[in-house]
Amino acid sequence: MNTQPTEKFVFEVDISKMIELLAAQIYPSPLALLRENIQNSFDAILQRRHAGDSFEPLIDVTITPHDIKVTDNGKGMSATELRNNFWKAGSSSKNTPEAQAAGVVGTFGIGAMANFGIASSLSVETESFASRERTVCFAEKASLSVTEECITFQSAEPTGEFGTTIHASIATGSEVDVHAATEYIREFVKYLRFPVRVNGAVVSLNDISSAVQHFPQASKSSGSGVAFGQGVVGDFELEVAGTGDVRIALSNITVDSTPFEGRVILRENAGSIMTYRNAFGLATTAIASRYNFGGVADFLFFKPTAGREALTAGSVAMLQKILQPLDEFVSLILAKRPESNQNTNFISWVHSHGRYELCGFLRVRIEPGDSETLEDLKKRSLAKPLLVYAGNDQSIINLGSSEQPMVILARQAARRDCEYQYLTKYCQIEEISNEPKVLSTASEIDYSLAESAFTFRLSTIVSGDYFVSADIKLGDISHGLPVLVQEKAKPVQIVLQRSSPTLQVIKRVYEKEYGAFEHMVKDFVRNIIFPKISHLVPSATRQGAEAFLNTIQRNREVFEYEYDDVESLTKVWKDYLDGKITQPQAAARAGAMAKRSRQVIDAGVAGSVSEVVPDVIENEQAIPGERDSSGAQPPIERLDIETPRKLLTIGTGEPALRGYRCFLALTDRIRDERGDFFLQPHRTSIVWGGQKALFIFEHHSGEFGLYYEIQTMLPVSSVSGGGSVETCTIVMKNRIFIPIPAHLESCFVPDAGEKKRLDVRCELLYIDRK
Repeated sequence: MNTQPTEKFVFEVDISKMIELLAAQIYPSPLALLRENIQNSFDAILQRRHAGDSFEPLIDVTITPHDIKVTDNGKGMSATELRNNFWKAGSSSKNTPEAQAAGVVGTFGIGAMANFGIASSLSVETESFASRERTVCFAEKASLSVTEECITFQSAEPTGEFGTTIHASIATGSEVDVHAATEYIREFVKYLRFPVRVNGAVVSLNDISSAVQHFPQASKSSGSGVAFGQGVVGDFELEVAGTGDVRIALSNITVDSTPFEGRVILRENAGSIMTYRNAFGLATTAIASRYNFGGVADFLFFKPTAGREALTAGSVAMLQKILQPLDEFVSLILAKRPESNQNTNFISWVHSHGRYELCGFLRVRIEPGDSETLEDLKKRSLAKPLLVYAGNDQSIINLGSSEQPMVILARQAARRDCEYQYLTKYCQIEEISNEPKVLSTASEIDYSLAESAFTFRLSTIVSGDYFVSADIKLGDISHGLPVLVQEKAKPVQIVLQRSSPTLQVIKRVYEKEYGAFEHMVKDFVRNIIFPKISHLVPSATRQGAEAFLNTIQRNREVFEYEYDDVESLTKVWKDYLDGKITQPQAAARAGAMAKRSRQVIDAGVAGSVSEVVPDVIENEQAIPGERDSSGAQPPIERLDIETPRKLLTIGTGEPALRGYRCFLALTDRIRDERGDFFLQPHRTSIVWGGQKALFIFEHHSGEFGLYYEIQTMLPVSSVSGGGSVETCTIVMKNRIFIPIPAHLESCFVPDAGEKKRLDVRCELLYIDRK
């Protein structure tokens, strides 16, 4: 038997393509080489300064569509540093006590790799402050190899001008938009305290305090060595505008007796926080706050992830620890000022924490008359009890007189509660009853078939979805109310106006379109019943919230590279090249390390709301709710419907759903691990800036929430912003959709033939753990 000789050949790795792929994984923006090289220049300047040399720092950047050159007068690099650090991914010369003491930003050791995402060749000319040697080196992307020498080194005559020049030639097809690149650089260098020039124009030397606008006319207070909360001490400057809005600056901060160099400047309702280290821009983040604080923070404890587009989880946790006490600190100061009357966030905080003693400056409507502060009413009540009315029946309001004026409580829920609690706790009052009553209830034997089905299904939804045991009745209610909840009854009794138009619609649906009946009853409970029983839902209490949290408490999902990740990735390929592991094993391990939660949205996965959940818009029109647009809301549930779609839209010819026309699905992985959270009532806030949209979903207990970050390939908006929005989550059998505000739709809705690529991460947030 003749056999052919066995032939073997070497498995080859295209290193240039490998570096391009890894650069794309680590750096979401193709302009990352600018950030990486300028950050290295900044670090080199810090290290030369720390070494005691006196010089005028400068970073000079030249950009054309085909070339990028970055020059600095920092400490430079020796030939050894070039070989062991710059040209060696995963190795950094900045992981030393001296470098850390200098305040360097980067410690990951990505080195040259960032450039080869879009560069075809790279040259480096550098003169070392330490060794006084000058070195020139060069490499082409197409010739990169891990087995052959591919980087040329050449010694040059020292000039006495220390520093480094990086020159990247841009590959064809990756040409640079000069204006976009300039603005990209400006965002992270604008507060550096020495010149950074881009094509001759200085883009730095701005005052970081100008990042957060002052109020033109405001009352001011300040203090030194003030305790903001448990273990957090520092200096503060606080401004309160005539509208009640707040701006606060913190500095000289210590946490648990450990000092932290840096400062933070915040303004109410600004939403996102831009972070800096030594005034060098890092990433946008957000904190959980009733005041929706946003602004800038500059601390040496901030550490970026390898891609520079986010902070490490530890950095965010420390910032949250510093800022978490601010809500209470600011509230205590505002409570002493008349401007608190106009600050809805102050009222919301007082309401959620039960700190009604702080409401003295809130002004309450008086009939006849205008308004008075609660503090003044407290004094008035010492002579004669106050008449207090919580309704809006004008015939009752007219009973007030100059001798006995009537206090009319506000209609907005949180403010009304603050007014009522202060009056009942600190004033003598006489309440004027405006309590609705059940005039009569119908016997169940008189129910129609549709009414019996409706009350039965209503009872199972209230019990099964919201864990409230209730007795459902049909009857006649005073004040023209559609529903009345009687909590004193055991079990809770929910009486529905039998003649209400909504009930008539639901009965017709049962009789003529039974398939839509289940969904309509669900929407009726969400819009009409839930606002009346939200405080009875067990997870609205601290104990209930903790019990629910235990059911979804799993390992946190953080999609970011730390230094160890990059080092390990380098080791995997070294082990493969050394023959220690096979190629499939290397690929599998590298893939696991580089894994991000990524979505790709194209026309094939986009659909319309009317096709996928056809009754949602119709039911929303037929069942108008009494919800608070900023309050916690249950999701829209369609748990019996599956869809392959990842993006849902509503055409301009149809009514918007709570103001939204675009809904994005969570990634499958996050839905599997965190999906239970969205079945609970929750509040929604959205912050956007740069290439990120940050969604913060707060559990209706106020105890915890979810942070859902979406990284896009292009800028989300030309202007950063954000704040609370109305919750409109849609939960289906295999998908959870979150709403996208109208001005952000273009970032997520693909054009014909276009693919939107999104990187996602999700973390639990602990909002209030007192």
